[in-house]
Amino acid sequence: MATTSMAQVGDIKNSSSSNSKSGGGGGDSKGGSSGGGFFVDIFINSLSEIGVWQKYKLDKRSENEYIVSLDVIAQAAVQPSRYYLMNPRIRGNWGLFSTDFRINYLLEEKITGNEDLTTIDWQILQLNLVTTRHVIGRIGGGFMKENFGGQESFFESTYGVFFQSGQKHLGANLEYRLAQDFTTGAIPRRELGAHFEYRLASKGYWNTYLTMGGVYQQYYESVSVWGIQAGLALRVFSPPIQR
Repeated sequence: MATTSMAQVGDIKNSSSSNSKSGGGGGDSKGGSSGGGFFVDIFINSLSEIGVWQKYKLDKRSENEYIVSLDVIAQAAVQPSRYYLMNPRIRGNWGLFSTDFRINYLLEEKITGNEDLTTIDWQILQLNLVTTRHVIGRIGGGFMKENFGGQESFFESTYGVFFQSGQKHLGANLEYRLAQDFTTGAIPRRELGAHFEYRLASKGYWNTYLTMGGVYQQYYESVSVWGIQAGLALRVFSPPIQR
């Protein structure tokens, strides 16, 4: 439940502006450079091992087609008579690697008029560490950019697990996100989301799913927003490997 009774969006924007002033500006290079460099170092130092690991993952495509696939997802969450949270996103999966881009749009209804805010969230690199027939487990890193307040960008990490049935009729996804400001020590956002999937239609390698679940977000460790979430997911699997 929200931590204050009114003006959540306004409180988030005020917190963002205060954090920007505390950090002394230069937001686009703050979190991204510190956190992003960590992932770059791992990638460079482990390049040969990553190549072997990627080949191993791709060889398992016949066991789980999701290993090479594309997701286009449109989801919206509602807190009755108060909030609307929309998260259109696209995610590409290729063996060991995934990339995930989304827009996070929050609208608050108030007596004095509506107020909204937007963030751009790009998980530039995610590593699919677990790839079994029924389970995909991943960690990743990228950035969250606030289109409000100080217009800052922050390093954001993700931890997620995806389950699916053997015939891909049913699925479930659990994801945790953490955006950090390494200069000021602030936590611009924490997020926990979970949803279930039910396949509505399938044609060839194209599959359409209904999603239902919930999402919880906490901004600057003081302002909380939650909602009941539903949406549609279009998933395109890769063709099977010809041997």
